[in-house]
Amino acid sequence: MEAAMSGDSKIGPVGGITRITPVRKIAGSAEAANAVPTRAPASDTVPGAKLIRLASDLAAQAPPIDAARIASLRAAIAEGTYRADAKNIALAMLRYAEGRTG
Repeated sequence: MEAAMSGDSKIGPVGGITRITPVRKIAGSAEAANAVPTRAPASDTVPGAKLIRLASDLAAQAPPIDAARIASLRAAIAEGTYRADAKNIALAMLRYAEGRTG
């Protein structure tokens, strides 16, 4: 099925529609219903556990979240009264890129 194209369009048709009927037939078949679920080897869970522990440790080291400040910023943005200082943002980005904080 080809989409209608306007005369001034520079975009041509792209391939046809690929049917996935065979996949659907297999997924709904008795073969799929009788398939034994496989589990990942236990070794696959170790890196995941390490990543979760690392994320937890990093979150614990982060400064506390100031919910009141976040709420006031959201309100200012919603009201259209928030003004960003482009110079300060650029300087902070440069400090971050150089590995400096503060």
